[in-house]
Amino acid sequence: RKTFTMQLMALRMRRKNIQVFIIAPDKGHEFARASKNIGGEFIQISPGSRNCINVMEIRHSDNAVNDILDGQTAKRSELAVKIQSLHIFFSLLIPDMSYEEKQLLDEALIVTYKGKGITHDNESLWDAEKPGAYKEMPILGDLYEVLMKKPETRRLANILNRLVHGSASSFNQQTNVDLSNKYVVLDISELSGDLLLGMFVALDFVWAKAKEDRTMEKAIFIDEVWKLLSTNEMAATYVLEIFKVIRGYGG
Repeated sequence: RKTFTMQLMALRMRRKNIQVFIIAPDKGHEFARASKNIGGEFIQISPGSRNCINVMEIRHSDNAVNDILDGQTAKRSELAVKIQSLHIFFSLLIPDMSYEEKQLLDEALIVTYKGKGITHDNESLWDAEKPGAYKEMPILGDLYEVLMKKPETRRLANILNRLVHGSASSFNQQTNVDLSNKYVVLDISELSGDLLLGMFVALDFVWAKAKEDRTMEKAIFIDEVWKLLSTNEMAATYVLEIFKVIRGYGG
C-alpha cells in the first residue's frame, strides 16, 4: 500500500510537469510498468546491469540561476563537497574505520583527484579541450591504486577491492545513465548485500541532479528510507539535510 500510494503521488506530480526521481531499493519491478506507461526512464543498477553511477563523479551544476537569485556569493570547493559525501559512502562500506584511517582516506581522495588534475580550485574541474565540460572523473579503481601504495591504507584498499575487481565491480565504472527524463526510477533492488551503498550512490547522484536548476520543480521519493536512517548516523544526517534544504532548490 505504501508503494502504491507513493507511485500515485509521483504520477500525479509528473502530470503537473514536476520532475520525479524514485529510488527503489525493494521490489523495483513494481515501478517498471508505471514508468513505461508514462514514458519514464527505468534504470536498473545491479551486478549484471550495464547501467552504472560513478560515486566519485563531480556533476556539473549551473550556478547562473543561483547568482541571479542570491547575488554573487563565495564559491565552495566542489571537490570538498564531493569528498564529504564520499566519507559517508565509505562509512557505509567500512563501518569500523578508525579516526586515523578517515584522515588517511581524506588524503588519498585528494591525491586521487589531483591525478586527474582536479583540486580545490573549481576552475580545475573544466576540461580545456572540451569547452563547457568537466574533466574525466576518477573511479574507485583509481582510489584503490592510491590506497595500495601505503601500508597503513592497505586494509581500506583490501575492503574496497570487492567494488573494484570483485563481485560488486559494477561500481567501478564511469556514469552512463541519463536523468533528463521527467520520471526516473532507479531500481537498486538486486544489489542485495550492497543495498545501502546503492541507496546512497543513487541518492547522491539524484541530489546532485536536483541542484542543477533551482527554477525547475522536482520531487525525490526514497522508498524504504528507514534503511538509511537507522543504520548509519552520517547517512541519516545527509538525508535529513536534503529534506531540510530541498525546497530551496525547487523541490
